[in-house]
Amino acid sequence: MRRVIPLLLAMLLAACATKPPVQEMAEARSAVKAAREMPGEQPRANAYLKSAEQSLQEASEAIKRERYEHARQKAIEAKRQAQWAAQIKQSR
Repeated sequence: MRRVIPLLLAMLLAACATKPPVQEMAEARSAVKAAREMPGEQPRANAYLKSAEQSLQEASEAIKRERYEHARQKAIEAKRQAQWAAQIKQSR
């Protein structure tokens, strides 16, 4: 019984990690689009936006290779960077 529980936990975690990060990708795309459409041209905001777009591209490539956890992390990173770009644009 002691050996079964860790095995079941490992299988459960593996099952969770085998789904593409659909929600995270949608949120990242939306955040990048919103930041891109905001008025203003601040170099710092543009740098964050460029980084967000790069992270989103890396997430898409990771999905194609079925590296879903890496894709999820890149999508989350893209969303965060896009939000920073939007925040900088709003503060000016």
